[in-house]
Amino acid sequence: TMRPRLRVVPLLLVLVLVLVRIEAGSTFPAPFTRTLQATEPAMEGNDVTLAQHLLKRSPFVKSVPLGGVFDNETVTATRMFQRGHGRPVTGEVDADIAALLLALHTDDGYVDDGTPVQELGFKYKVVIPVHRNRSLLATATLRDGRNKILHQMTCLLHGQDGPDGKALNQFTNSGETPTGLASFDLNSPEGDPATYGPYPVNRAVQGTKGNAQFLYPQIRNGILMHTGEWNSTVIPYSHGCIHCYPEDIRKVWKALVEIGVEVRPNTFGKLPYPYAPQGLLSIFQIDKQKKP
Repeated sequence: TMRPRLRVVPLLLVLVLVLVRIEAGSTFPAPFTRTLQATEPAMEGNDVTLAQHLLKRSPFVKSVPLGGVFDNETVTATRMFQRGHGRPVTGEVDADIAALLLALHTDDGYVDDGTPVQELGFKYKVVIPVHRNRSLLATATLRDGRNKILHQMTCLLHGQDGPDGKALNQFTNSGETPTGLASFDLNSPEGDPATYGPYPVNRAVQGTKGNAQFLYPQIRNGILMHTGEWNSTVIPYSHGCIHCYPEDIRKVWKALVEIGVEVRPNTFGKLPYPYAPQGLLSIFQIDKQKKP
């Protein structure tokens, strides 16, 4: 009796191809999920916007558009970046280049300048210096329009962890709270005390400087400063929001109302935001980004 021949080579080839696809998909650093390259029509999306802003921070890139379209100018900028770092000059943002961009240029260099926000037409500002390691607690300072300190409190700006157990970066949904300057406004309670606490919340509206400038609200929306009904004295990780203790959020609400800040009806993230924001949120990193 003749034995049937096993089709070993084709099966091995299929297995290798599957493994290559799985490995390639898993190597992209969040929020990147695909290779950005020249196509017709040109690729568009938030990942393109992020790549362009990170490329702009490179000393090797002369110019790059910021419109979220992977056009010929962006291809040229990518080639400049690759050439400057001794990488193959392909003009494509693959997993390797995406990881290098994040490693080198996540830090936006934003620093709060201490300007009284009354001069800018606002009634209050929340200032939060943070560490690169967001598991470390931060101290938030609430100031009125003339820079008088109204309240200081402990808070946590750590987002969720990814599948690898590492913190999701600030460009990723549910990741760390972004650094930079953004308009801020007091909204009525969220309606879910267990998750958001029973008090009015502050909502990040529109970014103006740093990473917040291109993240709010186009890429990340619904970033709040709030509390919750937690079963522990330990502040839990958020989905990108600023988590504070209940008593502090209550004091912030009372202090803001006392200086004339209105509690706006909660928009629950609906865009466009219908009110003129009354405050500013200023978050900046106090330790420099470690370079690979």
